Amino acid sequence: MSRIVSVIGKALSRRAAPRELPGDSPQVVSGEQESTRDAIAQLSGRLERLEEERDFYKDLLDSPAMRREIRSSHSEPEAEKDDSDAAGGS
Repeated sequence: MSRIVSVIGKALSRRAAPRELPGDSPQVVSGEQESTRDAIAQLSGRLERLEEERDFYKDLLDSPAMRREIRSSHSEPEAEKDDSDAAGGS
């Protein structure tokens, strides 16, 4: 009988052992935390500059003057091509 109690006690003690949860992460050394924080700050700064640059070029392309220039630059090469075809075909 004591043997059964001993086996059951061992089995229960194994089950009661603390388990690491899947979401838990090991403690990060404070130096690693600081370098990670610095890297995130640098990336955030780069991202802000890229967003500003994107917005600048988007505003530039959306301006009415730029739209006219883009349209005229697309239509000029075709007009020149038509003129060269007409001259070469005669």
